[in-house]
Amino acid sequence: MEKNSKKKLEICFAVHADYNVIDEFSKEDYTQDYKDFFSNLYSSPSIPFTLVFSGRFLEWIQRKNPSFFDVIYEMHNRKQVEILGNAFYEPFISMIPSSDLIGQIEYMTDTLRKHSYKRPRGMYLPYFAWNPNVLSNLQKCGMEYCLLDSRFFIKAGLNAFAPVCMEDGGKILFGIPSTYEFENTDLQPAAFYDFLCNYASVVTETSVVVFLSRETAVRFLDKSKDKKSWMEEFFERVSSPDSVISLTHTGQILKNKRIYQKGFISSNAIFSNQLVNTSVKQLLANKPNVYAMYAKMIYVHSLVNQVRGDKARKNNSSLDLWKAESGILFNLDCKHKKYNRDLRQYCYRNLLLAEKQTRIPGVFADSLTSLDFDLDGVKEFISQREHLNMYIHAMGGKIFEMDVFSAYKNYADICSEETGLFVDHLISSDELEIIKKGDFKTAVAKPVFCENLYQDVKFDRVKFELLMKTEGSFRSFNQLVSLRKQYSFNDQGVQVQYILKNESPFNLSAYFMVEIDLSVSPVEKKLPNVSVYADDQKYEASQEKNTFSKVSWIQINEPEGKTVFTIESNEAAECIILPIYEKIPEAKNPIMGIRNLFFWKVDLNSGFETEKLLFFKVDAKKSGKEK
Repeated sequence: MEKNSKKKLEICFAVHADYNVIDEFSKEDYTQDYKDFFSNLYSSPSIPFTLVFSGRFLEWIQRKNPSFFDVIYEMHNRKQVEILGNAFYEPFISMIPSSDLIGQIEYMTDTLRKHSYKRPRGMYLPYFAWNPNVLSNLQKCGMEYCLLDSRFFIKAGLNAFAPVCMEDGGKILFGIPSTYEFENTDLQPAAFYDFLCNYASVVTETSVVVFLSRETAVRFLDKSKDKKSWMEEFFERVSSPDSVISLTHTGQILKNKRIYQKGFISSNAIFSNQLVNTSVKQLLANKPNVYAMYAKMIYVHSLVNQVRGDKARKNNSSLDLWKAESGILFNLDCKHKKYNRDLRQYCYRNLLLAEKQTRIPGVFADSLTSLDFDLDGVKEFISQREHLNMYIHAMGGKIFEMDVFSAYKNYADICSEETGLFVDHLISSDELEIIKKGDFKTAVAKPVFCENLYQDVKFDRVKFELLMKTEGSFRSFNQLVSLRKQYSFNDQGVQVQYILKNESPFNLSAYFMVEIDLSVSPVEKKLPNVSVYADDQKYEASQEKNTFSKVSWIQINEPEGKTVFTIESNEAAECIILPIYEKIPEAKNPIMGIRNLFFWKVDLNSGFETEKLLFFKVDAKKSGKEK
């Protein structure tokens, strides 16, 4: 052991205690697991541990077993455990605005101090999502160090087993190497000790935080078999005089060092135990529908920050916003694909709850405004009513978000960038037949209008009207056609007027189609009810593809019974109703929406035009804040 006697390996065991939204959806109960973990750790006072709590976990144990707080306090008071700081709802800290990050960290600190725990000095980063720009914000919250994945150190050319001193704008923060490599290890204490000694053989002084999963931590501390627990055996081994390993806390790792390596660690994160080697924001930008959630979050953040003079209202709206910022809702690691729609709906629900609370009665007024809502450099148009929001994008001239506040739901969110309300198509008879067979995507593969950037011709804030225009070439003859589209917004919904004109010297024979996609899907075994009034009779549409002629109106009742949609045409139209299926095979619910296709046969001579008019009404049946 002469060789190893000069070496030293400081190991800090850590557990991230969480009860996330997925656990809520699946109604998991980890009470017994945490009872075993805390009680066995309490009865092993010589074994140090570092604990990380999510805000949802603290809320959960407050409901399920508040006595856990007393046990944790006793261990914390005798300095057996160290509790790290965290952003309360575990967002990607590099993604959210600075004021929200500071607010969430301080909210976690205040919650911990309510239970008599000390103010944390160290910070846990969910998903190890790091960005150098957050350094000063962490320091403002009293953080002296944070945990970073050891692979970040390797990528930066640093010693992966020693703390690093990082600087940004003159502010200093220490980074401590951490790993989830052993979170589910099956190694016995002696084998685990030998494996860790290989770390010590690399450099003279080594420090690393080893995260254990909840299940592994429970197993390591288990004393039910009338023998020493795994952790007690390991502690005996590291306590022997010839041991090169010592157990400690994260904070003690810094105290034991006087000289630190200096370095710069660039933006990175860990998803599915892999380095992403880019920033979280770049990952968001690569997924249009996820980025739409982020853009909505930034917009609501600006609304919350504008609340003045009502502290309770601002605090409540901030909490709802923070819930929507939770990193798991964006599902960037793709671990929870089957819950993808549930996560998105949860996010939008809390964003709309926050937005609703920023609307002060007597101050809020109906409006039609223009701004770059989705942060793409192109201005969008927003119709805001007391119970209804509609967002119109210049790209495609479609409604890409429709918020109904009685249900706190975005009914345009169908997890597909090809969807929306009032999406315009000009198709041939052959393409129409393909659609009738259910293959919509193939039929509209060569769009005439829907991928165009529409020009806003008239924008009337007083009359709540928006007139847009675009041009396109129809199929192989490249016949030039123009389309004028006017939105007229009201309290119940919107009226959309179309004027299609044949700008070519040849006759135009085609089908003009308007696509209206709604995010209504079965809830448990209850299906959406779709009624169609066609040819002077009322029909009930099936769950599969439907085709109707001479349609006057259709009415869609969502299964939850909160919202009824009515679509009416000024003249008889044909209509195809198709289900929109999830792209994920393991999804809980294969149908994520309904595609309503209104179409008319158009035969136009050169220079002639035709008018079509659609009325879209939203009837909110129930209201009130439902958590």
